[in-house]
Amino acid sequence: MLKNKILLLVLLLFSFPLAWGQRADVREEVFANPQRSYGNDFPYPAETFKPTPPPRGYKPFYISHYGRHGSRYYWEASLYRRMDSLLTAAHNRGILTEAGESFYGQFSSILPELTVGVTELTPRGYEQHVRVAKTMYDSFPEIFRKGGRVEAFSSLEGRCIVSMAAFCQSLAGQNRKLDIFQRASRATLDAVVPDAKENPRRWTVDPEPFPVAGEPSVSASPAAGRKPFVEMFFKDASLGEREAMTIQSTLNTFYTSLPSIGYEGMMGEPYSLEEMYSRWEVSNAGAYRHYWSRRYLAVPIVEDILDRAEAVISGRSSEIADLRFGHDSYLGPLNILLGLDGALTVPADPDDFKYVYQNYNTCMAGNIQLVFYKSRKPGCEILVKALLCGREVTLPLPGDQAPYYRWNDFRAFYRTLCDKARNN
Repeated sequence: MLKNKILLLVLLLFSFPLAWGQRADVREEVFANPQRSYGNDFPYPAETFKPTPPPRGYKPFYISHYGRHGSRYYWEASLYRRMDSLLTAAHNRGILTEAGESFYGQFSSILPELTVGVTELTPRGYEQHVRVAKTMYDSFPEIFRKGGRVEAFSSLEGRCIVSMAAFCQSLAGQNRKLDIFQRASRATLDAVVPDAKENPRRWTVDPEPFPVAGEPSVSASPAAGRKPFVEMFFKDASLGEREAMTIQSTLNTFYTSLPSIGYEGMMGEPYSLEEMYSRWEVSNAGAYRHYWSRRYLAVPIVEDILDRAEAVISGRSSEIADLRFGHDSYLGPLNILLGLDGALTVPADPDDFKYVYQNYNTCMAGNIQLVFYKSRKPGCEILVKALLCGREVTLPLPGDQAPYYRWNDFRAFYRTLCDKARNN
């Protein structure tokens, strides 16, 4: 039986190459919104996309969702401690430039807020989930307008619980007939954080070796009049090479976190668009390698998606939506395990990684939505459409109706993937 399933997987992987979408517009996307170069730190964009109409007679009836928490303060206090330590030491040594002293003063003034807020959702993060929920409701009124049961599950982290609350309150504000049940429980951790130490059915995986060596071939020189943070804030001759690299890395990390905490612009704009794009392409390749090697971490999430969808389709469940709220460390592997826009198959050339995976889609409040459609005509197949941060994406399935795919193909393909991982 297992051999048959693996054979099916192989056939599906190699029989439908045209169904595997590749993005050609990533450069334009980063240039249009340079904060995309922040990757996982990118705050959820305020964008809408024109949907592809479903086949005639089909209407959405159920949605299955996995979302990352919204914008937050940095996830560990050590960043703020390092920032305070290095800036205070440089100030005391007299090696900060005038711009560095100005930045030191601004940082010191907000340090109490940062220290208290560490790991927590920010107001911007709350608003992001309010907006995503409203967009979901407005995009699929057929699912929500009559009311119905909505189940929501969160990790045990506060920023995820508050993200879930924001999302569900937004839905409830659209329609008071919705019956929304929320929980952050060990019993549902499989659906959001499978390897959490609190999970009684904890699922762990050993990272696989990434199959392609090398880095993207990018290069960009600093733009005229712009300097790296170390040169902007520190007197050049006062730092050793290793110290300068450590400081630059720390400052870059803080810089990309600023939009999420409401202090965008306080460090200036040291990079040209070309530099930002080049830096993004390198960081994106690293994120792709990391998440691809851990893609099977998302197996219990995919199984939960399949199980709950099967229950709805068979009539054993009355849910109209299942909502999951977790972290980028699961949204990334889920993106790849689902093979969105071809992410499951690694390109042979590192320069092509960016076309199948973009880490700015694992952004703050980033999400995957699987929307299920049925026809009023008896005997018609159930169809599924995938959205990544609101944008339609392809799946590694027969694509004659893409972006709509047959549920039977969807279920067979992903059951095979999950079974393969379980039996290895």
